[in-house]
Amino acid sequence: MSRMGITAALFLLLNWWIPGAMAAVTFVSPAPNTWVARSNYLIVKLNNPEITAVKIDVNGLPGDLMQVSSPEYRKAFQDILIVQPVWDRGRNNVVLEAYAGKERLEVAQAAFYYAPKGEQATIPPEYAANVFHTPDHEQRCAGCHNMEPTPTQLLSTQEKENPCAGCHRKILDAKYIHGPAGTYSCTYCHKENAKPKYAVLKRDAALCNECHEEKAAEFKKKKYVHGPVAGGMCEVCHDPHGSPYYAQLKAPINELCLSCHESIKKAPHVVRTTTGQGHPVSGFKDPSAPKTGREMSCISCHNPHGNDVRYFFQNNAEDRMQLCQMCHNK
Repeated sequence: MSRMGITAALFLLLNWWIPGAMAAVTFVSPAPNTWVARSNYLIVKLNNPEITAVKIDVNGLPGDLMQVSSPEYRKAFQDILIVQPVWDRGRNNVVLEAYAGKERLEVAQAAFYYAPKGEQATIPPEYAANVFHTPDHEQRCAGCHNMEPTPTQLLSTQEKENPCAGCHRKILDAKYIHGPAGTYSCTYCHKENAKPKYAVLKRDAALCNECHEEKAAEFKKKKYVHGPVAGGMCEVCHDPHGSPYYAQLKAPINELCLSCHESIKKAPHVVRTTTGQGHPVSGFKDPSAPKTGREMSCISCHNPHGNDVRYFFQNNAEDRMQLCQMCHNK
């Protein structure tokens, strides 16, 4: 399997070729010199009916030759090619070679920057945010996709009826799905009248607390609140769409905690045992929550949002020995 993957989604474009016009290959999305936060799609318009195959290289790693000339392909998809890339973090230099048989007709190049959420402070200033829902892009896609949905269609909870699902369904290929995302209630957060279109007008706690008022009230009652929670930075830890990890976390619990609390890795944690190691924080069933079957982790002892005692102990007791007795009750 190539870097770009052997499967390619190919979309119909109306008026894809005007005789006599041989425009160069166009990188539609991401647009050249833009940054993206997800490895979703690379969309290319070929602009030349003589092209029979395409090869895409990323950062010098060659991809497979993809055939785009069969009658079935031409009839159904014409000259729009969509592949799912696997971007490297940072700059991605993309080279597309277009062929007619064995003859190379054209070489097109573009650079994109990939910065997953949490890493966007690294984006160089010469890269602008990629915006897909522009009039030009939507016009290209309108042959197959409903680009002007009604409010009723946007609120449909049925995948086959919701206009967002056709392109964005992969966001929900996760074990733990955020409720509104799972019911295709996209416009709860993404607004059609925003600029750019479908942008999120609020972020983090300002948006999350519109639904999670009970959590906001709970946090206000705590004497000690975890820093990201106090700062209203919900998205530092939680993915608003879905995740393979419990509570839609962006990484496994311990990996997520230790990404900030790096010093915990460098010394035995809490106590030094006879082996010279600290108290285990993984590798065992969590005795504090036997009914869940979960593995021991940082949240076995610490509430990740806050509590009324320092270090956010789960049992909310000042005496550390009382915390130990949650599991060690003999």
